[in-house]
Amino acid sequence: MILVVADTPQAAREVCRAAGPGTRVADATEALASIDREVEAVVIACAGRVRSAQIDLLARFERERPWVPVVLVTNPDPELARQLLRVRVAAMVWFTEYRTRLRPRLDAARATRGLWSLAKSFERSSLPSALREALVQAVRRAADRPVRNVRELAGDVGCAPVTLFKQFGVRANGATTLGAFLAGLSVLRVYELRRSGLQWKSVARHVRLGRATIARRVGAWPGCTLGELARMAPNPLFAAFTVDHVRTILPAESDRVFTLDQKYSD
Repeated sequence: MILVVADTPQAAREVCRAAGPGTRVADATEALASIDREVEAVVIACAGRVRSAQIDLLARFERERPWVPVVLVTNPDPELARQLLRVRVAAMVWFTEYRTRLRPRLDAARATRGLWSLAKSFERSSLPSALREALVQAVRRAADRPVRNVRELAGDVGCAPVTLFKQFGVRANGATTLGAFLAGLSVLRVYELRRSGLQWKSVARHVRLGRATIARRVGAWPGCTLGELARMAPNPLFAAFTVDHVRTILPAESDRVFTLDQKYSD
């Protein structure tokens, strides 16, 4: 399902038609809360100029739903490049071209959702450079063969493990650990492989972890059995990973993000 959040009813109707089947209109609060559904992408359509409230909404999506690609449909504006410096969008389409270009951009964005979006969020963050590079590397590798431990990750980025431990620990403030973050990434990859139809033996071989190790990691987070993991829906699992392992270390880029949290909270 694709959700469209627009600043006018007419823009919402037009963008929904261009986006095609499986699209419906939502307001900002509903779009941010739709973690238990199969939301594949969100389109934010601004028929007028992009306002601060819409920039704040983009920032909230990056912080709270980093696995969901967001496409911005708007008009050319000299101020737009400056406004988008602190937020991530998967793609941008001009209103003059949305009838022909929106659907292809959505298809491309939906094909690179999940871990790719999370990697882009870390890449854009203000985290210390060593930690930022390591987290981007870890997430990108998790899209295929996850990093197995902190020592392996440190070797990948040419950094001392203790540096990564310390920088991550300062950001997480006890909410999670770098080891738990990496283990959670491996669980996400295990989940993807299992849902693709692979048997557990093939999954274990691909991620280079024994089945008993996988079971221990799944038991630690998200706290279930292998069978229960395979039956989970994807969006709640990504949402749980964001809450447990990402939100505390991915810094809000401005105080306005906190203000919007208050504004849009139920």
